[in-house]
Amino acid sequence: MRKGLVSLFAVSAIAFAACGGSASPSPSTPVASGPAASGPAASGPAASGPAEKVDVFGTKYAPEDGPDGGQIIFADWQEATQYNPFYVGQVSEANVAAAVWASTVVATNDYKWAPDLAKEIPTIDNGEVKVPGDGGDAMTVTWTLKPDLKWSDGQPLTCDDFKYAWEWVLDPKNVGVTTIGYEDITAFDCPDASTMVLHYKKIFEGYITQHTSPLPRHYLKDIPIEQQTKGAGFKAADVKKLPVSGAFKIDSVTPQAELRLVRNDNYKSPFRDKPAHLDTLIFKWYADADAMIAGFKGGEADGATDLQDSDLPKLKEVGIPDANVSAIPAFTYEMLTANWSPKTDDSDKGGGCTHNAAVLDRGDGCPMSDPAMRQAIAYAVDKNEINSRILSGQVVVANTLISPDAWFYADQTPTNFDIEKAKSILDAAGWAPGADGTREKGGVKARIELCTTSRQSRQDTLALVAAHFKEIGIDAVINPVSPADIFEIYNDATRDTPCSIRRSNFDLAEFASSSSLDPLGFYTGFHSSQFYPVGANQSRVADPDIDAALDQMVKSVDFNVIKTAMAQFQKVYVEKAVEVPLYYRKNVDLKGDKLGNFTGNPTQFGPTWNVWDWFAK
Repeated sequence: MRKGLVSLFAVSAIAFAACGGSASPSPSTPVASGPAASGPAASGPAASGPAEKVDVFGTKYAPEDGPDGGQIIFADWQEATQYNPFYVGQVSEANVAAAVWASTVVATNDYKWAPDLAKEIPTIDNGEVKVPGDGGDAMTVTWTLKPDLKWSDGQPLTCDDFKYAWEWVLDPKNVGVTTIGYEDITAFDCPDASTMVLHYKKIFEGYITQHTSPLPRHYLKDIPIEQQTKGAGFKAADVKKLPVSGAFKIDSVTPQAELRLVRNDNYKSPFRDKPAHLDTLIFKWYADADAMIAGFKGGEADGATDLQDSDLPKLKEVGIPDANVSAIPAFTYEMLTANWSPKTDDSDKGGGCTHNAAVLDRGDGCPMSDPAMRQAIAYAVDKNEINSRILSGQVVVANTLISPDAWFYADQTPTNFDIEKAKSILDAAGWAPGADGTREKGGVKARIELCTTSRQSRQDTLALVAAHFKEIGIDAVINPVSPADIFEIYNDATRDTPCSIRRSNFDLAEFASSSSLDPLGFYTGFHSSQFYPVGANQSRVADPDIDAALDQMVKSVDFNVIKTAMAQFQKVYVEKAVEVPLYYRKNVDLKGDKLGNFTGNPTQFGPTWNVWDWFAK
């Protein structure tokens, strides 16, 4: 995961999860992924015709009633080690954040936004969003929190804790967290404990998903920000006393074994207005997916997560009944992402390309920074072969990065597998075949590192990819690494962390990314102003046409303008081979007979989005 994961709600990264919501505005309210459909566009052409009506608030989620008490063990094959919701870096950490941190809103399992700590979601129609805003503001947004909210330690949870999170994000000493939208707030007023009034200097599309989480000022105010960025206050030794806003609080951390959570009685499920059913929720860590599947089948866990479409045949082979398998379309796509950064950008902060000694005899340069290389590999990847040979035909091949279920999806003409076309692109760009068949240009050989995680299906995929690259004159070295390396957060990674995406230590990488339910996620992930550590543009994409489309989107609350801008973004994304989307993923989870109210969730909020309603049968 990535992109969506820098902000728990706006993007990945990943991406993410918090707790649920109940009362919502009218389903006819013309809002999608946050912005009100009515109101003027901040930039771009005027929308033609009436704003499209899209229901993004009318969730039909209705939890089953269940008993209180008991324990559920939930398994994952990637260990969560990061507990700060603003630094979530991989799926397992997002799943933990879903249980531990709550915020203003949540994305439900039926693609809707619902209020969580907020009483309702601000829109232009309900008068809580004003465009233009008050007193010269471009936009003014008023949030009303539920009354008498409390942290897990019993201290009041108020507007001031959201304000502290805003101040925390913008602190000059903070690094590795996106500031998109936060820097547009000129004033953050707290007229009372439950009212937040945000004044914006420009219209901001992503205002609904902006609040990753409140942060407890009373706990963090005495910890210097420089220490917080290195984990102080959120480390394993600290988290038992860490005040949290969500359904569960952390009780104990046993590295490489388990994370034990206990109910936070101060949080109430928005759908039931009661604390979580469970006394205890345990995240159990396994070394790999196969061990996790075996553990679930052996009764060691009541649920398990982060499986792939490629695992479905295996689940049948080992005898796990279909009734215990949840496989739903996801807002997740598998892709190859190229590092656009040139060698001249190489620094300790990121930029440049791989430092892997296995390819550094290629010369002084970064082959994937050449647009022709990116265009060529798009034609040299046989997605249908990957689907049939590696994934047993289980997946839907992707032409773009956005889920077809997203309201702003625009279908694109696919880049079909064409070896001769790939060769002609490289020929025209001056990449000439050498004596050994490997191409060369300007003293740099077309020798690249292919990074991925340890999942066997990914290694098998890259073996096919590397074979076709060989046909067009690109020599590829496959480097499968630990997820802890490839997804290491910016502050903990170094320029030499193997395949570190955030520190630019890669040429081309395969992994999955969660496309955002809010278009804001694509701004943080692809706009040239959003390179790590400022934003989530980990591939260091820098293209004026990409920027123009995303600028038009993020500065508007007009539904039609946003949808048009996102269609243009997808068109340029494909034409310029920003990435090579391979296929749309399913969220594959295992649910035991004991686990009640497990629904899964196709969005970046993930399978633990409603842990406050889980119960033990």
